[in-house]
Amino acid sequence: MEAKHFLTVEWCSNGERGIFCDTEGAAYSQEEPHTSEQEWEILDVFALILHPESKLLTEEEVSQYTYWRPLAEFSRQYGIALKEKPK
Repeated sequence: MEAKHFLTVEWCSNGERGIFCDTEGAAYSQEEPHTSEQEWEILDVFALILHPESKLLTEEEVSQYTYWRPLAEFSRQYGIALKEKPK
């Protein structure tokens, strides 16, 4: 099963790390881990509150992220795909 590195974020260290993606589910993935510079290019100043981390995930693991939470910081055009709806 093929795996890629996905840009994951955790809003204000709330314990809910998910995949950063747009409203259509398009995520930032690549073969190599994202560098700090790439994370900053994508998230800009919001990297400070989103605590980015490049994680290696398989297609099967990515398919578990089924709940999407929009981020007001990105005009609700981008958000976080989570494994389950937050409580």
